[in-house]
Amino acid sequence: MSKRGTALSEMERAVNSLLDKNQPELARKLAFAAVCKFPKNKILADLLEKALSSVKDIKLIEKIYNRVFKYKDVCPANYYHLGMFYKRVRDFNKMKRVFVKFLRFRKRADIIHTYIAYCTLDKYDLAFETAENIIDTPMHDRVLSRLWNPWGDRASAMPKIFFIDRLNALKRAKIRKKFEHYRIFFRAALLFYNNRREEAVREFKKMPKLSPERYGWMHFPIGWTYLYSCNFQNALNEFNQSVKSEVSRIPSMGRIGEIYICTGSFAKGFDEFAKALKVAAFEETAGLITWKGQMHLFTGDYKTAVKLLGKGAELGDDVAFCWRGAAYARMGMLKKALNDLDKAIKLFPTDLEARVWRAEVLRLSGKNEQSLKDINIVIAADDKYIWAYFNRALIRRAMNDYKGMKEDFEKIDGNIIQFIEDKLFEGKKPASVERMLKVLEEGFKLAMGNRRNDKYFYPIWMGEK
Repeated sequence: MSKRGTALSEMERAVNSLLDKNQPELARKLAFAAVCKFPKNKILADLLEKALSSVKDIKLIEKIYNRVFKYKDVCPANYYHLGMFYKRVRDFNKMKRVFVKFLRFRKRADIIHTYIAYCTLDKYDLAFETAENIIDTPMHDRVLSRLWNPWGDRASAMPKIFFIDRLNALKRAKIRKKFEHYRIFFRAALLFYNNRREEAVREFKKMPKLSPERYGWMHFPIGWTYLYSCNFQNALNEFNQSVKSEVSRIPSMGRIGEIYICTGSFAKGFDEFAKALKVAAFEETAGLITWKGQMHLFTGDYKTAVKLLGKGAELGDDVAFCWRGAAYARMGMLKKALNDLDKAIKLFPTDLEARVWRAEVLRLSGKNEQSLKDINIVIAADDKYIWAYFNRALIRRAMNDYKGMKEDFEKIDGNIIQFIEDKLFEGKKPASVERMLKVLEEGFKLAMGNRRNDKYFYPIWMGEK
């Protein structure tokens, strides 16, 4: 390795070390200094974005990037990252303006970033032309999810109006005939993200027959649509098509493994993950290891989960912190759990799953006020998140608010309550508060390491054992 390469590696290690030690301000200053020294470097541009992820003040982020932009030939990724910070605070006008600037440097830019910028600016013909170039480029890391959801990440969720605006713009867009299949595909994907799943399926079915080797990845979101509807067989059929495309091979193998695990074939599912790891590119390895760790968490194998998620985190997949924190929580290691979950929420402030887990850890630590604050944030964002109500009901009981406990208990899916009661009570049910307490505590026990609000995971713990 050259002296410059060694220096870059040392800077990267130093920034990550400071973040791990919960010293974000020092990490930010070091990352900024590194970018100023090597403004053309993409690795350092990405490192600065990571160091800024916990900064809540968008004005400070703007100030830092405006100083970076004064350097000649600055890496275009810095413009892209500022645009995505605007996305997180839902300032879409500024997001678009900075993407216009970014596109001036597209010849030096990451092709995936270029695709995202074109989609954001509703330049769909150019976006789909870029997608064709992406397919021809030997890339792996996170390509698939960006092709069918350019704005998806755990850092922020997009409002429904954003997708409605993109749907309307897509309908009006002038697109060359050779890209018309992209219009159908992208419309279906936008409908899916707007929770209009039946419409999405109907739109996906309009797709013409295309080469599975080149366009099999377009089956992936169709499979995911079926998966969210708990139609496991149809989902499996679609993923068996998307696995034929190089772009979507590894994520499809992961989804196939997930389906097997969700439907009770644990060994078969984990074998699919093992096969995927053998053929995955290095860039895909961290995410795949984390994904496998998540499934061990959901199936109650917490020690294996901690080992895999720790490795995923070491390899750079920050998503691992949420699930490793969850595994620590299930093992009763609450201090370690809270440390990981704090990191997860700093990195991804709108990640509801991480916030539910942190609330659970805080509740188990007797910090009911702090726990309640987290849970209320979750419910404000998603008032159908059942594990939020499980937790808040127990928090309210601890605070002697029995009326509130009952109100939250009654908001939990009745089928889940009935399932748990059938496990607990053979004859006469105990009195109301005692019954609710037993059901809530048993629910956490049965669900093991799963606090996701996606119903397709329910069979892992509600299926026949």
